[in-house]
Amino acid sequence: MNRMKKLSYSALFVAVICILVIITQSFVFEPVQSSNNGENTPIKRPKLVLAGIDSLTNGPIYQKTKSRYLDDFIPRMHDVFGDGGPGYVPFDSIYFKQEHGTFRFSYGVHEINDLVPGKYPSQYSLDLKGIYTKGGYLRWMRVDMPRSMDWKYGEIFYLQQPNGGSFRVGYTQSGQREEVHTKGSLKLGVVTLPKNKYDGRLTFSHINGKVVIFGGLFLNDHGVAVSRIGQGGDRLDWHARIHNNMMAQWLKELNPSLFIFNGGMNDRSTLSAKGYKYDLNNYLQPFIKENCRLLLVAPNAILGNNRILKEYENVLVNYAKNHGTGFISNKEALGENYLKAESKGYMGDRIHPNDLGSKVISQHLFNYLIHEDKFSSLFHTDELPNNKG
Repeated sequence: MNRMKKLSYSALFVAVICILVIITQSFVFEPVQSSNNGENTPIKRPKLVLAGIDSLTNGPIYQKTKSRYLDDFIPRMHDVFGDGGPGYVPFDSIYFKQEHGTFRFSYGVHEINDLVPGKYPSQYSLDLKGIYTKGGYLRWMRVDMPRSMDWKYGEIFYLQQPNGGSFRVGYTQSGQREEVHTKGSLKLGVVTLPKNKYDGRLTFSHINGKVVIFGGLFLNDHGVAVSRIGQGGDRLDWHARIHNNMMAQWLKELNPSLFIFNGGMNDRSTLSAKGYKYDLNNYLQPFIKENCRLLLVAPNAILGNNRILKEYENVLVNYAKNHGTGFISNKEALGENYLKAESKGYMGDRIHPNDLGSKVISQHLFNYLIHEDKFSSLFHTDELPNNKG
């Protein structure tokens, strides 16, 4: 009998604590209704450029060489056309570690990046990243944007789904949180944040039930925003498992002006040229339908057998011809084979360029974009000098 009383008292104590936590959070963080007015959107929306999908764009995760051409390319674009903000940012611990931001979450919050590609809910993510919960109450997430990423306007993307739960989101320094209910027919959900008057840190609280939050779009009033999607080690085969209908919704919401695609290096031991062609067509189909301009990038030569990479390159060349997209090869910048690139001091290891090689790729890519008719009109290059240096 005494044992039963102890259990009853313990259960009562836990229940009281949970109620107090709920009351406290509700008092401190006042939920507000969405107010998407002109003050919360850019005066002139920046051009959004997406770039992905593997380490030759995003930089290696584990190798000693960490260089990536975007570290030179993004500041170069901002210097000429203006800083449009970071663009799309996935809520993912590896991404934030690479960008020197802070990303934390509570027990019961899981990362999509840890799932087998194609498994729920990864097939609905733009780039196989984000967080999800299977249930539970009062989960939380903190997103501290890197100091280098300045932005004024933000949108948060989540999955609206049957039996979906809810969450609250707001600036960490503010006492207000917007409450978002995710229950509904399956589609991409969007919530617009108030204009950023703080330091860009975000808090997600009261994550209750079944919730999926992918990331956010963060912009300024004008300029160009360049966003990297995917990560080192990613395969085209994985990204081709993203649902085309959901990708079309992503593209409608993000409205990218350009997608710089580089992918296949990590597929070379598992995917034939025929399989590569199939996955390429499947993955890029929504971009073609949504009239997003494409620039296909063939990788640099590696140390070892380059046969399958050459076959992939032929697939890219033919795709560019058939669909009227752009095509560029990193071998044009670094050298036709690994030994030439290495002799010029461009390689960091047997696959990845070093800092110097990445800067050469960046300049080569930048010059192509501002002088190639397919792309020069995107960035208003009428007043740029005609030299290609």
